[in-house]
Amino acid sequence: PEPAEPPRRGLLRGSVRLVADANATTARLHRAVGFLLAPGPLVPLLALVVAMEAVVVLNAGQLLVDTWDSFANPVLLVGIATLLWFSTALHELAHGVVARHHGGTVAEIGLRWRLPVIIMYCTVDNYLYLGSRRQRIDTAVAGAVMNLLFLLPFCALWLFAPLDAATLDALGALLLLGSVQAFAMLVPLPPLDGYRIVSQLCGATDLAASTGAYLRLAVRRDPAAAAYPRRARTVYLAYGLGSVLVLVLIIGTVVAAAHHLLTV
Repeated sequence: PEPAEPPRRGLLRGSVRLVADANATTARLHRAVGFLLAPGPLVPLLALVVAMEAVVVLNAGQLLVDTWDSFANPVLLVGIATLLWFSTALHELAHGVVARHHGGTVAEIGLRWRLPVIIMYCTVDNYLYLGSRRQRIDTAVAGAVMNLLFLLPFCALWLFAPLDAATLDALGALLLLGSVQAFAMLVPLPPLDGYRIVSQLCGATDLAASTGAYLRLAVRRDPAAAAYPRRARTVYLAYGLGSVLVLVLIIGTVVAAAHHLLTV
């Protein structure tokens, strides 16, 4: 193939590499923390994450109020935003480390900006060619798991440390927003990690576009829709209905949160 043109960079949008050899950088990170991917340390960490999220759910109302109060304090808000940005950087590196663990190749680690948003990115060249479906799912889910692991020490501080009210509000906001950030990445819509996971579970590489094509035919009762294999028809219909349900749940959650803040 012809060499790809270098990405255009400008003030409003662009990207830049942070390391010259992303694969070597990821290999060093894997040597440092790869032992955490073994069942021995990983299972207790995941158990702590589940316990933390149970605490978040049980205290969701109070955490929502804490978040609202923190938005009125610019200093706390900057601190929370900085920690959440750092969590997204770890999210991307986690994808690379787990891909490397499964034999993947990391092509780039860098920064991408669409002002005012600046995010880190990590590109796994051969994601679709990792050895098994489970390895591809592990790689996709690694980022969200990293986001939640990042919150564990802050949850411990929120639960047990004798802190002032403003700091407790900030920690509560970080727990809630960080949890929302992690689970938002698992929403099964492109280009999120949840979409990659669902695509792998369904054995599809272009699930959203294929679903749209099939549903358009089905709505028009085009005979071509009936020519699809039975499994494909089932998967596309289930994904289409599931996507609508997910959007309804998201809207319902936002409405419920707003109602809670207005009536508290």
